[in-house]
Formats: sequence, structure tokens, C-alpha cells
Amino acid sequence: MQAESSQKNLPVTGTLSICMIVKNEEAVLGRCLQSIKSVADEIVVVDTGSSDSTVKIAKKFGAKVFSSEWKNDFSFARNISIKNASGSWILWLDADDIVPEQSLPLIASLKTTKPDRVLGFIVRNQKPGNTGTEFVQARMFPNREDIFFERSIHEQMMPSALRIGMRMESCPVIIEHHGYADPQILKQKAKRNIDMLLREFDINGADPVMGVEIADSYQLIEDFDTAEVWYKRVLETQGCITAMPAIAGQAYLGLGNCCQKKESFKDAVEYFRSALKLSPWRSDVYYNMAVALEMQGLVEECVESLKQVLLIKPQPGQVGVDFRAAQLKAYLRIVRVLIELNRIEDAAFYTEAAQKAFPDRPEIQNLAGKFHLKTGKLINALHSFEKSILLIREGNTEAYIGLCIIYRLANMKQRAIETLENIEPFFNHDKRFTAFKWFFLQERTDSSGDENIDTVLSNLRKEFFNCF
Repeated sequence: MQAESSQKNLPVTGTLSICMIVKNEEAVLGRCLQSIKSVADEIVVVDTGSSDSTVKIAKKFGAKVFSSEWKNDFSFARNISIKNASGSWILWLDADDIVPEQSLPLIASLKTTKPDRVLGFIVRNQKPGNTGTEFVQARMFPNREDIFFERSIHEQMMPSALRIGMRMESCPVIIEHHGYADPQILKQKAKRNIDMLLREFDINGADPVMGVEIADSYQLIEDFDTAEVWYKRVLETQGCITAMPAIAGQAYLGLGNCCQKKESFKDAVEYFRSALKLSPWRSDVYYNMAVALEMQGLVEECVESLKQVLLIKPQPGQVGVDFRAAQLKAYLRIVRVLIELNRIEDAAFYTEAAQKAFPDRPEIQNLAGKFHLKTGKLINALHSFEKSILLIREGNTEAYIGLCIIYRLANMKQRAIETLENIEPFFNHDKRFTAFKWFFLQERTDSSGDENIDTVLSNLRKEFFNCF
């Protein structure tokens, strides 16, 4: 394995170097390199002490591998990687990144252009079900000695580029990042990062970007009081609101979320409104505000806020926003609220729109099934619940409850009972399923021969589908 080099290679015109730092990434590195190899003229990997097959995998893809001890400084390691790059352009990646195939032609085209600017790509922190935050990040930049990474954590090369008069140009290239899917891992990373962020903040002083990163980390580990202190500290930084509206908006959102956790919903709404004045494109703020409004009984205002979520076109920017999750949750909430308001036609409109927007999400199919059940369209409800079960069987209590209610209404009691018995092994620890089975069998035993089917349906829906 090569040792770190101190001599900067002369860039080769029209070429692209992929630069990475890794440690024990055997589970994901091959996937990453496979996704980018067709446009890479060179792969440079700095290993900071792997004990698995990471280095072997990197070499299999023809990477130049350099070793470096880990100095608790991400920039130090990244700068070794770019120091050993020979391409005229550098694209930095993490081992758990994937470059989708549709992004490759544009990257191939960009590397042949003059390296006179920094290129910002859309980074998607992928979560299960195709959700996750999206933001624009400086990822591809000219190979120059005066462009380098700074900060020991959440490292950036953009400050050095700005100092030499270079600007960032946003491009519709997507980088999928798969390191934040597990909430527990996300919390662990936040705990790990806090001490490093605090030390870095002490060095750099009143840095609103880092202040928000510290506050967000405290919020992730559910230390809301400390998070609140840091969000306010960010907003008190001179010039933050005017010079960094996206960062200030994130701080207001954070304060609103902290109030939400403390059930101070009126204060939460005010903070969310302040966030939207600075970042009117943030659908996640509109959604959180809708929740706070509903909790205060301001249902019509809640509906209007949810409509805004569904109207906003995603515009990834400086801070991460989960546009997809905000839209998904908005559909689920707006249909329920409209049903409560007895606005059936509006609910029908949003139910259909939700199915078009998220055809492969089981919770959306369950939403449609419950709506059709509510409006007496049993065949449509049946199809929706069946599709939901095809998407996911394990833990899909709502879909099976919906099926059994449909069987009950269609005078197919025995089939409903058989269904309950067949699926019981998959739900024997599910309290909701157990309660439904008891309620269903009790209703069957207690009901008379001339029972009112509307009463049966009403009881089952009220008990297990809330307003549905």
C-alpha cells in the first residue's frame, strides 16, 4: 500500500478523479465504485485503518490506495486524497454513496468542460420507502492546490474556493447517500459528532452553519433544551438572518420542533411562520406547522398548510429537506382531516392524487382502502388493501383489518375468521391485531340475526380506523 504523498500531480485535461476516504467499508464500497467506474479516469482511496477487506475491494477496481492514520480530522484525510489526484476535475464521494445511472452522462459531459467553477450536486440521504432529505452540496471541483478541505468534521472545500473567487454552479446530478437509513445509527453519529463540532466551533467562533449543525445534533439525540439554546444562539449571530436566510430558517424550524415536542403548539406555529418567511420553499415546515395548527383545533388552517405542502415543487438548497416524506405525510393527514370535516369530495380528490404520487407505498394504499370503505365502495377498498399486502405483508395490520371488515360486510364471516386465524402467527405480538380479533369475534357472537350492517361497520371503523 502506498504511503501518503506530498507532491501534487499535474492535472490531466478533461479527466475526472474520484477521491474517497474509507475505513472498514467492505459492505458498501464495491457498490459505490461499481456505480461510478464508467466515468472515472482515476480512483484515489485513502484508507484510515481498515481491518476488513476494504483495501482489497478498492484495488479490485483499480484504485490508487494510500494509507493514513486517523487523526480525528476528516479534512486531513480528504486533503491527502485530492493531493494524490491527477484529473483536472475531482469528485469526492463517501463509501456509502451511489451514483444513479441517469447521472452518469451529465458527469461525463461535465468533466470535459473547463475547470473554472465548483459544481453542486443534489445529495439524497436515502431512507426506506424512497424518502430522505435532499440538499445541494459542492461535490465536483477543479484540481488546484488552492482548493482544499477545511474543518475537522462536516468538512467543506467551498470556503477555499470562494476565497479565490470561484462560485458554485448547481447541476441536476444526483448522488444517493445511504448512511442515514437507520434512526439509531443516525443518533449514534450525532452523539459522535457533537464533541468534534463543539471543538471546531470554539476554533472558528460565531459560525451559524456550524451552530445549526450542533443544534440539529442535539435535537437528534432528543436533548431539546440544549438544541433550543443553540438555535437561539445561531439567530443571535450578527448578520445571520440577512446573510444566511436558509440557515436562519433551519434554526427557526428547529425551535418550532422543540416547542412541538414540549406541546407548546402556539409558540411552534410562530417559529414555523418565521422559518417560512425566510424559506418559503420548505414543505417540511408547512407540514410541521399543519400538525401544530391541528393540535390547537385550527383545522381549516391545518388543511391550507397541508395544501401548500402538496403544491410546492421540490427545490433542494443549502439545508436538507425531506420533500418526499413531507408530501407523503401530508396526503395521509389531509385525507383524514377532510373526512373529519365531512368534505368527502375533497378527500376523494386527495386520495386519488396520493395513489398517483405514491403507488408503491402500502400506507397510501391503506389510506385509499379506508376511504373507499368509508364511502361504501367495497370492491375498490378490497383492491387497495390487497395491493398494500402485496407491497408488504409483515406488520401490515391495517390492510388485514380492512380485508376482514370487507368480508364481514359482504356476509363472508367465515372467510374473515379463517383469515384472522391464518395470519395470527405473523401478528401474535401485535396488540392492535389481538384487540381487533377479540372485538371482531365478540361482535360476531353478540350480534343478532337482524343486525344493522351500518352499525357493525361503524363500530369496527370507530374502534380501529379512527374517523374512517
